Amino acid sequence: MTISLICLPYAGGSAQVYKRWINQLHPGVRLVPAELAGRGSRIGEPFYANVTEAVRDLLPLVRETALGSDSYALFGHSMGSLLGYEILHALREEGFPLPAAVFLSGRGAPHCEQEEIRVTYMLPDDEFLEALKRLGGMPDELFRHQELLDMFMPILRADFKLVGEYEHRVRPPLPLRLAVLSGKDDDCIIGPLEEWGHYATGGCELMLFEGGHFFLHEREGDVVAVINKMLTESPAPI
Repeated sequence: MTISLICLPYAGGSAQVYKRWINQLHPGVRLVPAELAGRGSRIGEPFYANVTEAVRDLLPLVRETALGSDSYALFGHSMGSLLGYEILHALREEGFPLPAAVFLSGRGAPHCEQEEIRVTYMLPDDEFLEALKRLGGMPDELFRHQELLDMFMPILRADFKLVGEYEHRVRPPLPLRLAVLSGKDDDCIIGPLEEWGHYATGGCELMLFEGGHFFLHEREGDVVAVINKMLTESPAPI
């Protein structure tokens, strides 16, 4: 039996950020890294105007993957968690089977994150770059070479705008259990992570790792090991 793992990237990221997982995932887990518009293999496409547009664009990939697999799971980090959460609601609204497992990483519960207005994308270039440096996870080379900055700045601003303008809507809890991952030193998280438990009828399971906001790279082996264990050793939660 094979389970497909759909992975959604963080702001500024592409499908490439998960490619390193291929050689570490269990043979029974198939990696399906989602490519967002405006980057990677889709570099010529316009950026999403909002989260709703992004979800609409990603749904065909989710449906196609699910229908072509024995089972499927969803993983998202930071902005990817937000997109994953909204994809789950879109799937439920259309009556499509939800994933067997959901991993939401590097982001607080929607109502907690909504308390702070995210205007990072509106900052002048120098202040915007400083905010990126504080997040960590960005290669130093990016900040040293103007041509790289010129390439990535529009992508990063578009993604930060997507997150900053997101408006949370209260809806019934999702009929599943959430796995919530976080770095112990991640100061980007807003509110208690336990609040995610209100968004799923099965509550949530917290998984903490050494590291900051980009712990999924800092502790890549540990993160993949947890995913392997949950997808291959545990019974499907739904």
